[in-house]
Amino acid sequence: MRYEHYLKKARVMLNEAEKDLGNGCYNKAVSASWFAVEALLRAIVLRKGKPVPERPNRLISLIHRIIRLEHPDKKHLIPIISSLYEKRKRADHREVILDLTHAIKSLSQARKIYDELISTI
Repeated sequence: MRYEHYLKKARVMLNEAEKDLGNGCYNKAVSASWFAVEALLRAIVLRKGKPVPERPNRLISLIHRIIRLEHPDKKHLIPIISSLYEKRKRADHREVILDLTHAIKSLSQARKIYDELISTI
């Protein structure tokens, strides 16, 4: 996928997360929040001219390195990115059912990450 497609996907997934939240689909809202961020992270990696890792853990590690080296003013986002990914894993792969509070926090985190990192690309 190309850089522009990942940016578009990030915006679409944020919108879908908002709709899921409004419809009471809290697990889906958490997942869509993560997928919005994941698409943005992939766009950043592509823009930097680096190969895009397939696995989310490797993508997160690469983004952490990019942030620490090239955008140290954004390093406060590193634990937020990791936290959002962990919530997504719980929503999709664990016996936990997430509630409104988790969904609101996840969407808020995704928006913060998006708003702060969009300026880096």
